[in-house]
Amino acid sequence: MNSLFAYTKADSVIHRTPAWLKLLILFAVPITVYLSPIQVALIMIPAFFILALISKTGIVRFLKDLSPIVIYSILILSIDVFSWLIFRKKTAVITETSLYLILRLLCAVEAASLFFRTTGIYETMQTLRKIESVLTFGKSNLAVSTILSLFLSFLPQIFATWSELDSAYRARGGRNGLGKVAVLLPLLISLCIRKAQTTYLALLNRS
Repeated sequence: MNSLFAYTKADSVIHRTPAWLKLLILFAVPITVYLSPIQVALIMIPAFFILALISKTGIVRFLKDLSPIVIYSILILSIDVFSWLIFRKKTAVITETSLYLILRLLCAVEAASLFFRTTGIYETMQTLRKIESVLTFGKSNLAVSTILSLFLSFLPQIFATWSELDSAYRARGGRNGLGKVAVLLPLLISLCIRKAQTTYLALLNRS
């Protein structure tokens, strides 16, 4: 089972790219696309698709990572439609602002997918520790980099845990709906907290 944003082992130039460079891209892309004209996002979107192909992690997995955008898009576009129906504005039903927001978010999620699919948590931790050590002239206890590594590992961990719970739920005959969310959400929170603690201890042991 390969959950959203899970690390996918492969031998590609993207995997071998230094983690610090991928981290820089991960944080720089959202800032860049939100401060730049929409044309920048329109260029980056196909560029990330090409990089996903080069990464050899599977285009299907890459597209699967983008699936949360669908839910977000439906919500945003629904607000536009309801706003148009209520206020009867003499404008387009779907606003440019909403479309641009969705495209920019898509670009940011693509960057996140490429990072998490090609960069392991321990590789990320080692890179962050080197950065912290340089910035503090070797006087830091590296706690900040350890916590940041834990934070970065939390997103794929949530999706992995949800996939495990969902599989077990369906194996017992459970059905989709609000009842499923009511049953699985408390378990998701509990298991994520436990896994976060386990990951934190593992990171400390690897230090």
